[in-house]
Amino acid sequence: MIILFYGQDSYRAKRKLDELMEDHKKKHKSGLNLRYMEAKGTSFADLKNEILMVSMFQEKKLVVLLDIFSNSKLKEDLIEQGDILNNSENILLLFESNDIPVKDRLLVFLNDVAKVEKFEPLKGEKLKDWTRKEVEKLGGKIDQKALVMLTDMVQGNLWQLSNEIMKLVNYSKEEITEKDIKTLVNPNNETNIFDTVDAIAQRNKKKAIGLIKKHIEKGESAILLLATIASQIRNIISVKSSDGERAYDLGMHPFVFSKSLSQSRDFSLEDLKKIYARIVDLDSQIKVGKIDQNIAIDLLITEI
Repeated sequence: MIILFYGQDSYRAKRKLDELMEDHKKKHKSGLNLRYMEAKGTSFADLKNEILMVSMFQEKKLVVLLDIFSNSKLKEDLIEQGDILNNSENILLLFESNDIPVKDRLLVFLNDVAKVEKFEPLKGEKLKDWTRKEVEKLGGKIDQKALVMLTDMVQGNLWQLSNEIMKLVNYSKEEITEKDIKTLVNPNNETNIFDTVDAIAQRNKKKAIGLIKKHIEKGESAILLLATIASQIRNIISVKSSDGERAYDLGMHPFVFSKSLSQSRDFSLEDLKKIYARIVDLDSQIKVGKIDQNIAIDLLITEI
């Protein structure tokens, strides 16, 4: 059996993956038939052997494969021979923490033969409803005006939103109000991450790690910080790759453009691409539980 989880809402995709893995662990007590594999460096033969190999405990296997859409050879082989794996009682779960073009050949194939679930960003009333339920799960309450303010400030980033909800529930003794949100919620982490990116550019690891720790001490999650650094690295790549285009041409706020232009002088394009690729790799590992988010962000800084 093949399952695909993908989409821009990686928070809900990761939560669904966690639920599936927990259910598997409850049913299969040995814990030896849950596997993580990265598509990079994996062949179809490797994947087939892992899926079809008979378990010594007679348990169903769950194999989580990360980022198959980055491995063109494995994609093509799965299209050609994927029925072999789909007909197995064991489960191959493909986890892609990004969107996929609708005409991608592997996605078209999987839509026909596999169980595919796309996690779209929540908006409008769906986002408000999700937020209210998350507050209630933690034993809190939130008034309607505060709910509207919170979802407007954070919008569809559920990694940040979940972090803000936890802070607000712990802070508010009764019902979360607009005043609580104004006190605790940071609507935009971009302006606060520029100093950290400057430190990274200067290869000042001690300063960068110190700044990261200050963010975390204020209640921000490491995975959100990683995403924010990734966003700024993308901005710098856009500016550095542009042919004299200005903020308006790139769809960028003038202040962000100015900072990105300044920071672009401290990086080579090759270095920027390597940093961004490493962030994507660490982000995938965090989201499937292979590495702790705090360790991941320290690892990123020390490797630069």
